[in-house]
Amino acid sequence: MRTLFPPVRHWLSLLGASLALGTLALPTQAVVYQAESYTNFYDTTPGNSGGAFRNDAVDIETTTDSGGGYNVGWIEPNEWLVYGGLSIPATGSYIVRMRVASPSGATAAVDLNGGTIPLGDFAIPATGGWQSWTTVTRTVNISAGTYNLGVFAKTSGWNFNWIEVVPNGGTSGLVTVYEHCNYGGWAAGYNTGSYDGNVMTSLGARNDAISSVRVAAGYEAVLYENWDFSGASVVVTGDNTCLSNFNDRASSLIVRPATNTGTGFGAIVSEAQFNQMFPGRNGFYTYAGLVAAAKTYPAFAGTGDLAAKKREAAAALANFSHETGGLVYVTEIAKGEYCGDWDGNPATCPCAPGKRYYGRGPIQLSWNGNYCAAGAALGLDLRANPDLVEQNPTVAWQTALWFWMTQAGAGYRPAHDSMVGGFGFGETIRTINGSLECNGGNPAQVQSRINEYQRFLNILGTTAGPGNIGC
Repeated sequence: MRTLFPPVRHWLSLLGASLALGTLALPTQAVVYQAESYTNFYDTTPGNSGGAFRNDAVDIETTTDSGGGYNVGWIEPNEWLVYGGLSIPATGSYIVRMRVASPSGATAAVDLNGGTIPLGDFAIPATGGWQSWTTVTRTVNISAGTYNLGVFAKTSGWNFNWIEVVPNGGTSGLVTVYEHCNYGGWAAGYNTGSYDGNVMTSLGARNDAISSVRVAAGYEAVLYENWDFSGASVVVTGDNTCLSNFNDRASSLIVRPATNTGTGFGAIVSEAQFNQMFPGRNGFYTYAGLVAAAKTYPAFAGTGDLAAKKREAAAALANFSHETGGLVYVTEIAKGEYCGDWDGNPATCPCAPGKRYYGRGPIQLSWNGNYCAAGAALGLDLRANPDLVEQNPTVAWQTALWFWMTQAGAGYRPAHDSMVGGFGFGETIRTINGSLECNGGNPAQVQSRINEYQRFLNILGTTAGPGNIGC
């Protein structure tokens, strides 16, 4: 396989209008570029030696670094990577951090716009192994503007996981908290450390007024109800557009490297695998929301041996993918009323005035009765506020898992029971839409679900196991 560009570093002219992978929308927000998410490259050897994530000439492998995902490896002198759309909101001092590993040490260079603005060399120390990671930093001055960020290999012998640019100021942060859901209102940033109520507010937040959070890769934020790190708490990783059941409750905060307990859905499907499954998903469907929702049903992808857990995760995500066009649609296109008598009794679950119960979320939850039942199970009044399912990613995932874990639907048992009981993937299709698809009803739709299931099994590294794969 030949490389597409010569080893010259005129990145800006080569890229033209580049894809913006991340921006510094606010001076308090860290921008992290994963090494594998480059917009352009030059590589001196053909093919992807690591065989992961992309199929061009850059060598990518799975990493064991904190946060998981991938790293670029097999790096040779004069190779380079470009990351488009770095937006610097204000002229000033910034910190550039690179996550690297090297058995014996190496040197990299970082600059902007094809080398026209050098940001300096990074001395990579000997870390003791290809997956023994450290973070190297430089403090630089950058003028306001939008740039292409370049990483250039001066020597070989190192691996590269991510690079980030953060303002060099007292409120620059790996964690950014926002006043309103969907990252609106004021914002305040925090680096690693503990911030009681007084310190947290002195750095720009307000007590009991945090509604959404962004967390850089490899870190987590612990929000506490009381000013002295006591009371109820919630752990946030990744981006959370609206804090389910913790909105406007945080009074103190800890920022720390992400911990991995080795349990729960996050131990079965990594964020990198989730991204590989859904490369074009709607940003509403967050990995953090799914991990949080799975804690409501710990038996989900948590029953049996590792292979069984992976099969259930693949089966659920394959069906959710089918229902939403690859996690693209949050609501169904034809938004009908979907209001009817539940169990033949109009008083059981009357429709709220002005509300419609069309399909929402990964399972496309529909009909007033299902909103009442799911809400009762989750402690939410979804009859009065069905819109919450299309507004809060964690709630959306919770409704999907509620159906998966507890409802027989058009089948003989809940989908979870079919997977852990060895009945096979086909029975999950029957539960979700068997009246229309199974027994020859729509074989093309059944095959579409099976194709997604097999693709996800491959990503997770397991097989379909016992039972019927079709219905």
